[in-house]
Amino acid sequence: MDREELPPTILVVFGITGDLSQRYLLPALAEVCKSANLPKDFKVLGVSRRDVSVADVLGGNKKTLGKFTELFQMSLDDAGGYSVLKKKLSIISRQMDGRPQVIFYLSVPPAAVLPIVRHLGQAGLNHARHKLLLEKPFGFDLESARELIAQTAKYFPENQIYRIDHYLAKEMVQNIVTFLGSNALFRDVWSSRFIEKIDIIVAEKIDIEGRALFYESTGALRDIIQSHLLQLAALTLMEPCTGVFDYAELPGRRLIALNALKVDMEEPVIRAQYEDYRREVKNPDSATETFVGLTLESEDPRWQGVPILLASGKNLNDKLTEIRVYFKKKENSEANRLALRIQPKEGIELDLWVKEPGYERRLQQKHLAFNYEQHYERLPDAYERVLLDAIRGSQSLFASSGEVLESWRILEPIQQKWSMDNRDLQFYQPGRTIEEVLKLV
Repeated sequence: MDREELPPTILVVFGITGDLSQRYLLPALAEVCKSANLPKDFKVLGVSRRDVSVADVLGGNKKTLGKFTELFQMSLDDAGGYSVLKKKLSIISRQMDGRPQVIFYLSVPPAAVLPIVRHLGQAGLNHARHKLLLEKPFGFDLESARELIAQTAKYFPENQIYRIDHYLAKEMVQNIVTFLGSNALFRDVWSSRFIEKIDIIVAEKIDIEGRALFYESTGALRDIIQSHLLQLAALTLMEPCTGVFDYAELPGRRLIALNALKVDMEEPVIRAQYEDYRREVKNPDSATETFVGLTLESEDPRWQGVPILLASGKNLNDKLTEIRVYFKKKENSEANRLALRIQPKEGIELDLWVKEPGYERRLQQKHLAFNYEQHYERLPDAYERVLLDAIRGSQSLFASSGEVLESWRILEPIQQKWSMDNRDLQFYQPGRTIEEVLKLV
């Protein structure tokens, strides 16, 4: 869709002074503005409890965003404030050409989401041209996710809800769909007949970065596995798409893949915490995991018998997000690994054996690689794509309610087991590799 075709839009940001908005949303919005991809008629209305200035909120983004940004002070708990907000939006709408859509971006703590949704609905700010842009987590287990979805559905239908999983919007993640669907070499061998196992990993070099309250209430299973890694698994395991593809089909295909998945409880589930974490969070008895490793199995006939490892941890030796596919081989010496690297240095790498030049028959392992950095100057940030797709009304890169519920259903056996017993918690030294931590059990 061309810039001229984008509908007039009011982006209402709840929590515009918060960390998430400052670190991700506003910089992404500035980049989209610089690339001239915003609607011609566009307004940002930042909602804040405090009386702050536009300059203080936008900081270094003031030059780019200042001309169409305005602030609105209100208490998020005050029902009357939403009626005033509705009047403010009516005034802004009259200043625009045509009837603008209104996108409510909730950059707020999880506990504040449902009260805001209720207030918006009760104030009549939930008509067809109103959208909700929501950040994870979407619940903290299957029961709470069901409740959150049911309560939200009282005020907003599914086609007006955009649940952000920024991994789905990463350029390389989107490329998985094209890579598997448009290259016959891989599309036609994408099954248990040729594939031995799949590893999907997120290794983080950083620790919890002072976010003790958040991490103590979340942990690696809820923070990374439930959303990001299960979505990567769904994209990897779903039926490959053809070259000419309607992206509106993506949520349905991901959901079918998730429906077939379950945790293989016969395999070890690694639950670990890096040393010194308890001191950081000031909780000497904390059982919160900073590392998780688990194995999935699929009931889809295409994938039966293929173990899918999901592993993620903090305070490791490197930063890496990668999908590793291992093809079946007849000899141990054969090369068989395909790596889809999500970050950093986004690209695709295939291991190959080649003969060394010379008179001897010596083999050497090399990598056949495609690297985005070598061919493109810049990759759009995931939040840039999230914003544009919400404006366009495209939900292909957002998690549906069905996907959210299935992801929690998959992890329910682990959560139930951990709620009753934390004696399986292991400890690892900071700076370990993800493979070293996986060997703790």
